Amino acid sequence: MNKNQVLILRLVSKNGDLTASSFLKILSKKTGIPLSTLKLNLKILREAGLVSYGKIGNPQPVKLTRIGEIILQILSPEINDEPVDCSMHFLNESDKKIVQNIRTKTFLQAYSSKTGHLPSSLSSTNIISAIFKIFRPNLIGSENSFVLSKGHASLTLYAVLATEGVIGENELPYFCELGSRLQGHPDKRFIQETLVSTGSLGQGLSIGVGIALGKKLKNRKGKVIVLLGDGELDEGQIWEAAMSASTHRLDNLIAIIDRNLYQMNGSTEQIKCLEPLKEKWISFGWDVVEVDGKKFEEVVAVLQEVKVYQKKPTVIIAFTERNGGIEHIDKKIFYYIPSQEDYNKMVITNE
Repeated sequence: MNKNQVLILRLVSKNGDLTASSFLKILSKKTGIPLSTLKLNLKILREAGLVSYGKIGNPQPVKLTRIGEIILQILSPEINDEPVDCSMHFLNESDKKIVQNIRTKTFLQAYSSKTGHLPSSLSSTNIISAIFKIFRPNLIGSENSFVLSKGHASLTLYAVLATEGVIGENELPYFCELGSRLQGHPDKRFIQETLVSTGSLGQGLSIGVGIALGKKLKNRKGKVIVLLGDGELDEGQIWEAAMSASTHRLDNLIAIIDRNLYQMNGSTEQIKCLEPLKEKWISFGWDVVEVDGKKFEEVVAVLQEVKVYQKKPTVIIAFTERNGGIEHIDKKIFYYIPSQEDYNKMVITNE
């Protein structure tokens, strides 16, 4: 049991009539711990039978169960009043700089080659960076696998692989050029660490299900992480794969949705409404965690929690913006090639 879970148990014991949602919002505001981290830990405590609370449509105060009361009494001597944000245990001072550099490398490729899906790549920078920090997938010595289903975000994948030393940084300016290994969509023929060639949207989750099921059948450890675009969820194959994952109880499969709210022709909600997205995934038998994808530390914290406590296929809905936090880029834009002035601003900002 981690310190955040102990903290929640202690404060739940003092809770009055607050529902789980209200209780967690107040706790997050007081402690600074990401709401997504608290939600996941409270859910883990409920599954362990230590707390109880209501459901959608039937709100009830969050309370300790009898078992929870006993556990809290056992833990009491070790409890102090110091809240601990578990995300801080997995970050060091250089992490923020590393992510900034990855964002700059992503920008560099689009600027140099005058091509690439830059907005979609920028919206997934924190996500892909966090995935490689926690799981180090597809790399030598790692048991974890990563599928970039939204293959058009290859700019960020290549930036991360360059940071990891898999490809040379001198290759980045030649993105999509004749003879370059860095194709517009990841190609396994040229870079083995991309695991599978992707680009046709809707197929990545099915591939992930297959890899996860294969690990189960061969008694192999490791997680399978699949990054999906939200527009990609228009594809029916995604939902067939989701049903297969829950049917086979794939507790080694994690899907992450880059929820930037826009696809090629406009707003996801105008083209083919996805909401209520969380409830859809729950109905398909998945655990669901929502996270602020604009905050690298929150994505890291949630991935670490899921890595340790996952019990069924899990989807993380990461709310992002297509400009990656760069103010002069329109959040709604589909295609964008930076000028030299834009690139210079990016470099200066991240120095």
